[in-house]
Amino acid sequence: MKRYYSHYTFIYPDIYLRNSVVEVNNESQITNVSAFDIEIESTEFYSGLLLFIPVDTELSGEVEADIQNQIFSNTNTAPIPDKRYRMIHNEDFTIK
Repeated sequence: MKRYYSHYTFIYPDIYLRNSVVEVNNESQITNVSAFDIEIESTEFYSGLLLFIPVDTELSGEVEADIQNQIFSNTNTAPIPDKRYRMIHNEDFTIK
């Protein structure tokens, strides 16, 4: 299990989080999302934006445009159960 923290996190297709910890199991499934209150052991800290993209979704120009359109929405639903995600760190992500 791994925990990831960033000031900004986006879980594709429509979950935008601020100051949150995303917990991922050994099968790359998101098991928990929580607000960052205190530093927890084994949490990896990242600056910039963390993207969690399903492993079966290619990060194409269309997906990037979709992310940019969704990034500041307040949809914040739960991650898809049993879906496998890959984490992408982008310090230079820009909103067009």
